[in-house]
Amino acid sequence: MKKSEIIQLIDRHTVEEGATNTPLEGLQLYRTSNPVKRILGVYEPSICAIVQGSKRAYLSGTTHIYDENQYLCCTRPLPVEAEVVEASPEKPLLGFLLSIETRTMVETVLEIAAIDSSSDSGTEVMPGLTVVKWDDEFTEALGRMLELLDDPVALTMLSNGRMKELMFAVLRGKAGSSIRQAFAGMQKISRALTFLRSNLHEAISIDDLAKQAGMSRAVFHRKFKEVTTYSPIQFIKLHRLNDASRLIANGTTVGEAAYQVGYSSQSQFSRDFRRYFGQSPRQWGNTAGLIGTNVSAVESK
Repeated sequence: MKKSEIIQLIDRHTVEEGATNTPLEGLQLYRTSNPVKRILGVYEPSICAIVQGSKRAYLSGTTHIYDENQYLCCTRPLPVEAEVVEASPEKPLLGFLLSIETRTMVETVLEIAAIDSSSDSGTEVMPGLTVVKWDDEFTEALGRMLELLDDPVALTMLSNGRMKELMFAVLRGKAGSSIRQAFAGMQKISRALTFLRSNLHEAISIDDLAKQAGMSRAVFHRKFKEVTTYSPIQFIKLHRLNDASRLIANGTTVGEAAYQVGYSSQSQFSRDFRRYFGQSPRQWGNTAGLIGTNVSAVESK
């Protein structure tokens, strides 16, 4: 399938602004009709591709540009600044976000690791965010997966196979080493991150997270910051505000959003929210939804 056909397909299935969920597990399509200024948020482990327009992502002083020529692969939750560079109502930014934490994706990584001895992740620490050039194998696998959206019967019968085909193409490309290492070498920190996401509304301490990772408090703090670039406390706060921003954008009241993510004080929540987002929760509710949900926007400090 040609890229022009992929553009037409995504355009057809994203009739509204923002993210569109699909029947394919972990896959969202998105459309943005206006440029979006540089904003901060959490990127979850995923493959993100732009088929029309372009975006920039900023992490630890490095700028990553991804567009119709190269896609982005994020292997662990990271606080990333991003901006939509090119977008207009006449030519909106179009793209997709595919989680790499679904059962099908995880099974594919484990299967190829068991079969292909050359897929050893090695000892070199790979970055958690990489930009990879589109290749023919990736384009073909992506097109074959997306065309299922036009055929409900094929979608039911072939979805897992087509998603594995796409993940196989990614693993055989330049992002493969980062993904394999993330699954093979980051289990301890990943356990702590999973615990954090599952208990975000509870009172979570660094000791709780360190226990989940099987590390001492000091070692966990150092390793966690190496992986995420944030301290555990900063990251917990960022995740809570990130989740609250999604709730507010979807119509939840400010008080209820604060309660759901673990704040006992609405005034403290509003202060933290304004500090990270640059605007009040209510202002955010009126202006959110301009970019895809792989990152909930947080105003750069």
